[in-house]
Formats: sequence, C-alpha cells, structure tokens
Amino acid sequence: MDEQMLSDPHSALREFLAQSDFMRHGGVMTDLDGTAVHEEDGRVYVSVPMETGLKRMPDLGRAVVINSLRFPLSLIRTFGTAWYRIAGVPVPVVSLRGSLCGRLVLQASGEIGFEEIEATCLAAENINEILAGVSTLIDSGANELLIFFYPRDWTRGEIIWTPDATRVMAVAAKYRSAAKVISGDVKLLESALMAEEVCMIFRLLDLPQDRAMAYQHTQRNSFFTYPGVDKHYGARRIAHHLEMDLMHSIGAGDSPMDDFLAGVGFAVIVGNMQLEYKGRIHTIRLPDSLALGKLLYAVGELGSQLSAGR
Repeated sequence: MDEQMLSDPHSALREFLAQSDFMRHGGVMTDLDGTAVHEEDGRVYVSVPMETGLKRMPDLGRAVVINSLRFPLSLIRTFGTAWYRIAGVPVPVVSLRGSLCGRLVLQASGEIGFEEIEATCLAAENINEILAGVSTLIDSGANELLIFFYPRDWTRGEIIWTPDATRVMAVAAKYRSAAKVISGDVKLLESALMAEEVCMIFRLLDLPQDRAMAYQHTQRNSFFTYPGVDKHYGARRIAHHLEMDLMHSIGAGDSPMDDFLAGVGFAVIVGNMQLEYKGRIHTIRLPDSLALGKLLYAVGELGSQLSAGR
C-alpha cells in the first residue's frame, strides 16, 4: 500500500482538497468505535479535539456521516445526544453494517430519534440458511450459542435468542444493550425472525474457555446481512441520497470491516491495524481519535482558505 505515515498530514490534505471537489460535492464519513470516539479509563466519549473538528464541518456546509456497526438505539444512547449537540443539524447514519441508513434527528419531545432513509433487509431464504446453521450447532450441543437480531423498526433495538432458558437472566445482565432476551427452540427463533423485517443478524458462540477447543474450526462470531450489503454498500447508498461523491470525500476507519475506506478519495486509517484498503487518491495513518479530530479541524481551516481564494 502506498500509505503515508504523517505526523503532520497537512500537505496530503491540502493536495487532496486542491485536487478534489470536496468543497462542493464531498463530505466526511467515519466509523465510531476505535476511530472517532476516545476511550480512556473505561470511559468512551467524543474528545475535545474531535468535537472541535466536527464543529468546523457545518461551517463548510459539509456533512459528517457516521458509518457504524452499531444499531440506532445504541448510537442514540451512547453518543447520539452529544454528536447531535456538536453538529447542530440532523446527523446522517449508516448503521448495522450498511443495512440501515437514516439520520439522527431531534424529535418534538426534545429527545434524539432516528429517521430511516433506506433499509436493505434479509430475505426469507437468507434467514433459512442462517437457521440451518443454528440447527447444526444446537444438534452438536452448542447451547452457549446466542443469536442477536436487529429489526428494521429501530425502536425495537437489539433482541437476543438463547436456546437455554436457564441463561436468560445471565445473558440479559451481560449484554445490557439488549431490549429483550428470548429463549426456546429453533422454531421459536424462526417465528421471531420471520415475524418482522430484520436488517442484520449476529451469531455468537459465547463459550467458556474449557469448551472453546471443541469448536476451534467453527467461526465463533458471524455477521449476516443481505448478500452484498456491507459498510461500503451503505456508504454508496447514503451518498446517493445526500448527493455526496465518495471520490471527493474523506473516510476514517480502524478495522477490516471499514471497507468504505476503499471508496473514498482520502482514506484515514486510525490506529495500528494493517488494512488492505486505500483511498482512491490519498491514504494516511493517524494514531487515534484525537489526531482525527485535529485533522478535521485542519479540513475546516484549509477548506475556508480554499473557498476564500476561489
């Protein structure tokens, strides 16, 4: 990868802003966890540098899109209120691995809500394939299996199924983000999944260490969306609705799931993980979300200068 390790990325950024049409058709798209939010002493929050950088984007008339694996209720409960307060405008969101696009909006009640733009849900045949895998695991004695599913109706949040009724309370205590934990056989799970439109399913083998070896050749966790739907797909879909050109946009991510980095003009890899993706014009690496916030502030400064000079 032709990747620039820059302590001061201004030269690459200045070149990108000069070469691209960012100021008219671009925007910023960022992952959250490990990328745009800061973790310190067990607390995860939007840092001051990131807040300062985010505030510059509305001044330029450029959107900042959140592209996250999180479901809308999780976004709202964790960072939504703070992010909306910083942005001061509805916040475009790609959630659930590209399957649900929308906006964080201020509701009449004064609370932050979610407004759907577009959803791509799992088809019945996709769900049947997942259920076949679930049945195979249950038949092999994997009662520690958990199925997390995320309905299109964002108010439903996260629902978890366990085949073991004795684990319901423990699962609810461990995964506090869940709205509900249900238990029963695979038929009950099938009924729940077929009863409403579902955007994403997450399968987790929640195994104790002494049993992990028995399933060493089984993928311990898997995300399922409609075939072809991922964060890059979601990026393209929301960009279409926002009339935002990814080629002229800045993207930031930190993990292999952040495949939308391959679609943007200026890709920012945050942290130390080696990723195969690179931006279509520039790729840089930054150490953490604090540095990303400073980069966004620089976008505001350089963008203002370019606008004044044109």
